[in-house]
Amino acid sequence: MVTQDSSTLAPSQSNPDHLPKWVWLWLPLAVAVVLAFIGQVAPDFYSVWFGSEERGVLELSHALIPLAGFFLSLRILFMPQVRSFKWLWLWVVLAALGCLYIGGEEASWGQHYMQWDTPEAWEKINDQEETNLHNTSSWFDQKPRALLEIGVILGGILIPLAALKRPEIRATKFAIILPPLITLPTAVLAEFSKTSERILSAIEFDGLIFSRASEVQETFFFYFILLNLVILKRRLRASKPLAQDSSQEV
Repeated sequence: MVTQDSSTLAPSQSNPDHLPKWVWLWLPLAVAVVLAFIGQVAPDFYSVWFGSEERGVLELSHALIPLAGFFLSLRILFMPQVRSFKWLWLWVVLAALGCLYIGGEEASWGQHYMQWDTPEAWEKINDQEETNLHNTSSWFDQKPRALLEIGVILGGILIPLAALKRPEIRATKFAIILPPLITLPTAVLAEFSKTSERILSAIEFDGLIFSRASEVQETFFFYFILLNLVILKRRLRASKPLAQDSSQEV
């Protein structure tokens, strides 16, 4: 009788990291160009339809993109390849919870759309008098955002570029969750949208490339997360268990 202990995954002959170019390149670029253009030529229109704090296009994307990531994470959790590896299962659980938290918080858990009144006790501890956590403490807002930004820089820019010169990076145990090179444009746009504001402010230039650059950056952050979940699902679907340790019993 042969027993196998599978602890790694082997990719199939197909390339699961391949997505249509419009998904990972042209769409993010088009979004950046449209947002910059409208913000410059029609600032009032942009403020009402894109930059609105409650129901603008950017805020809507901040709820819908993470929500899509949440349901995709749930789908991934039921894949047999994930359930075989505890660390990978925990990683996807964290992704699911993170997406749920982001989407819920960005919509104030539905208040932006259902327009209910904030309880009086909660108004006193919430900076914007909304039913969410991220306006109550930096531990629920700035600090998680800083961690996300570090993750995008490290995982979306530095690691993919380093892997071009050192392919062995993608041969490690955790290669299954490393962002592919195709997420680089979205990661760069996320950093550029906010960094451009910082640079122009530092040189005292009177003008901005993106109106409400932080909100634009968040849109690219969340799209980056969604892209990586799509790739993870494709990698798992295209993979097969490898027997790392096998023993034979008579």
